[in-house]
Amino acid sequence: MKKFVVKSTTMLIAAGLGLSAATAWSAESLQDVMKRRNLSQQDLLAASKTYVPTGKRDDFVAFSSGGQSGQVIVYGIPSMRILKYIGVFTPEPWQGYGFDENSKAVLRQGNIDGKEINWGDTHHPAISETQGKYDGQFLFINDKANPRLAVID
Repeated sequence: MKKFVVKSTTMLIAAGLGLSAATAWSAESLQDVMKRRNLSQQDLLAASKTYVPTGKRDDFVAFSSGGQSGQVIVYGIPSMRILKYIGVFTPEPWQGYGFDENSKAVLRQGNIDGKEINWGDTHHPAISETQGKYDGQFLFINDKANPRLAVID
């Protein structure tokens, strides 16, 4: 029984210290943070220009080549949050691309002379245009390692 009381008391003290530290940290003012981190007003202005609160949307979306991952990376601007990885020339286990029969069939379309090629080097994404203006209907990306091109709808 004595061991139980000692362990319980120790845990309660630790929890109390953690709670008081968290409360003190959250009570810190903006000026305190600026001083502690040696930040200027210009630093705060730069940070606030890229901040997008949770649940809000970025002003723009960028599509970037994943290089030797064989993927396209989608991220928001100005937050720079990664929104999605799109598997293109390589299986993408997180989303299951390349593991079901439908997406395996798509990957097989990139086979060369019957040889299975489940990797790629994605570069130079381009958004579709109509009469010289971006329409965003499709994204095209090439594979520098293998002679093929993907169209993402």
